[in-house]
Amino acid sequence: MIKVNGLTDDKQVPTRNCPVCRGIEASLFAPEYINVEKLNEFSYSSRKEPEFMRYKLLLCSRCRCIYAPSPPDIVTLSSAYSAAAYDSGEEAEYAAQTYITALSPYLARLRRLTTAVDVGTGNGALIPLLWGKGFSKVIGIEPSQTAIAAAPDAVRPHILKAVFSASVLEGVSPSLVCSFMTLEHLPDPKTFIDTVYDVLEEEGIVAVVVHNWQGFINRLLKLRSPIIDIEHLQLFCPLAIETLLKEAGFANISINSIKNNYPLRYWLNLMPLPGTAKKMLGGWLKKTGMDRRPFSMNVGNILAVGQKTKQGG
Repeated sequence: MIKVNGLTDDKQVPTRNCPVCRGIEASLFAPEYINVEKLNEFSYSSRKEPEFMRYKLLLCSRCRCIYAPSPPDIVTLSSAYSAAAYDSGEEAEYAAQTYITALSPYLARLRRLTTAVDVGTGNGALIPLLWGKGFSKVIGIEPSQTAIAAAPDAVRPHILKAVFSASVLEGVSPSLVCSFMTLEHLPDPKTFIDTVYDVLEEEGIVAVVVHNWQGFINRLLKLRSPIIDIEHLQLFCPLAIETLLKEAGFANISINSIKNNYPLRYWLNLMPLPGTAKKMLGGWLKKTGMDRRPFSMNVGNILAVGQKTKQGG
């Protein structure tokens, strides 16, 4: 049972300890805020306009992970993501370019480029970029049928509609498993990373990109940060993501902040501004043609890479 520093919540029964370290000591980070009238088909979609809704959140005393102790059950989550709307194709292309640029230096660690797996691939924007790096085979895994339908014809056959598990990759030992902006959404990220370690070939690497709740902008915005979201069942920091990889057996762990590159209209969409001000500024950007201009910014996202080695196992 979770110990919440003397705090109780009669409305919710905790169903999990810290999803990173399994710690039981935690303090209240934020109370629940859910407006059912705001829930729609985009609530569980990627790169949506922030709703700032959240489940009750705790802060782990050991690894500093922020997490929801009483998230929805796996059946409810799977159904929500499977039915989620998708309208972020252009942003996905920008994100994929950011991720492949950040990931590229670490590919030199691999002894061979066999199979790469992209978990939470969305419309598969990263798949052609991994082909371009020389991987002989690339598999995308995505639970949302709408996202898969948005994939290019040449990419769609390489995407499996599924939730990641060892059985999905039966008979495949990839040299790379990447999961970008996905771990926050999983009900059990520890089991996920443990499974990644098991399926990887020797000297294979895992690469994840996660939000860093300790990043400057996120600390500045507090509960008005876009990362505070009903989709996010946990939020990481450098210590939390390092703990997650290390306890799974990964070695040679590297953690670095990355800059995201998106059009200005996307950044505006994330800003916690009043609707009227956002609409006026968006109209001005569109009128001047600046709404589609790319802009790079460090908003507190981090890339973590770990390698499966005999020493780490």
